[in-house]
Amino acid sequence: MIAWLTEYLEQFQYVAIALVLFLAGLGVPIPEDIPLIYGGVLAGQGHMDVYVHFAVSMVFILVGDVSLYLIGRRLAARRLRRAAASAADQAPDSLTPSRWDRLASPERLAKVEGYFDRYGSWSVFLGRFVAGVRGAVFLTAGMGGFPLWRFVLLDGLAALVSVPAWIALGYWAGARWEQLLEQAKTYQLYLLGGVAVALAVSAYVARRRSLRRLMRGEPPAGL
Repeated sequence: MIAWLTEYLEQFQYVAIALVLFLAGLGVPIPEDIPLIYGGVLAGQGHMDVYVHFAVSMVFILVGDVSLYLIGRRLAARRLRRAAASAADQAPDSLTPSRWDRLASPERLAKVEGYFDRYGSWSVFLGRFVAGVRGAVFLTAGMGGFPLWRFVLLDGLAALVSVPAWIALGYWAGARWEQLLEQAKTYQLYLLGGVAVALAVSAYVARRRSLRRLMRGEPPAGL
């Protein structure tokens, strides 16, 4: 998945970054930081303009987020119509649960509403930095009638923090790519040795725990 995504980003550059960030904003499980960092790497290597990368990223992140917010508004309207139809003992086919209804499950909404109760409007700002609940936060903001202008303002402020940070990280790595590769070659034996030692220690600790459980007459872990 990651290898395909980076190859796609390298081939289509700005168009790929715009599309991937838009889909990530809609809640598709794509890490938002990958196109930002990888675009920064390409810019650091001179294959892209870093300022165009930043502008494209900001625009399409906000477009995706606002689209998810508007879907939340539509979900709220659907649920009101469904409640009215249920009260009238009707069940129109047009109001059958959609994919977005399932995404905004009562459990998930209850969790996100806890964020809003605790942090208020700043939940939108903080939600950008929590990948696991970001989409649910934006959906809930739309469903709860959160003002659109305030949503764009807070989400935009959060993006102005995260987007330049990820791009700068990639740009720094891209500008020093050959140097980093040489350093990786120099230290790869040490890295492999460290991994081997960590695995050996983990196996030893697991073995000791298993022996202690057996000595106490307890079944091995996992049984």
